[in-house]
Amino acid sequence: MCLTSERDSVQELLDSQRKKLTDRNDALEAMVKALKEETMATTMALSTRIEELEGELALCQAVVGKGVSSAELSYEDVPKPKEFVGTMFVCDVENFLWMIENYFRAKRIVDDVVKGQFYPKFTEKEARAKLQGIMQWGTVGKYAREFNELMVQVSDVTEKEALLAFQ
Repeated sequence: MCLTSERDSVQELLDSQRKKLTDRNDALEAMVKALKEETMATTMALSTRIEELEGELALCQAVVGKGVSSAELSYEDVPKPKEFVGTMFVCDVENFLWMIENYFRAKRIVDDVVKGQFYPKFTEKEARAKLQGIMQWGTVGKYAREFNELMVQVSDVTEKEALLAFQ
């Protein structure tokens, strides 16, 4: 009698676990089916959108192929950059040089002789003279910033010259 009750108990437990697994399996199958349907709907929507974009692309290519003369800019339309004001901040110098380079690129100027007309004269000589006479009056950070700003303006300073100047 004891074995029979144990067997019945084990059988109930097995049946319970089988039912739970069957329910989970059914739920997973429903989720997979829903995901498949969602994937199919998304794929269809994307296919439709791709076809629309391909049509728009073909239209754009046709327009560009014909050429749009009203959209072309002449080289005279490029505004001349502002004159350099002689600031010693590295950021201002770099911004000025960036504007000049973009101006040259827009005007399609590649000749270094022509570019030289736009750069300020004697900037490097003045910076070199200031670099030789630089002295620390304020904080070390302020001195280092001023030193770095001068170093940016001087093109061919050797490491030894820089070390001697930074004292």
